[in-house]
Amino acid sequence: MQTTVIFKTDKKLKEATQKMAKKMGIPFSAVMNQMLKEIVNREQITFSAQEYEPTPYLKRLLIQGEKDLKTGRNIKTYNSLEELRAAIEK
Repeated sequence: MQTTVIFKTDKKLKEATQKMAKKMGIPFSAVMNQMLKEIVNREQITFSAQEYEPTPYLKRLLIQGEKDLKTGRNIKTYNSLEELRAAIEK
């Protein structure tokens, strides 16, 4: 049984993938199906950090988090999972 999958992706990425698939004589849907099968068969999804650039907002949060870690600000340790859960539920 076939089903339809709809998702958003970058237009240039889609066009480049379609162009490559066409050049290889493979339908675009076959490329996408193969990717899904690989995920299921390998039971993992591999991402390359080089492909993704953090947003300016995330960069600011990372910098602030590093500063907080160095100064001990906004940092709390817990001795057990139960202690952590109790703190979260307050």
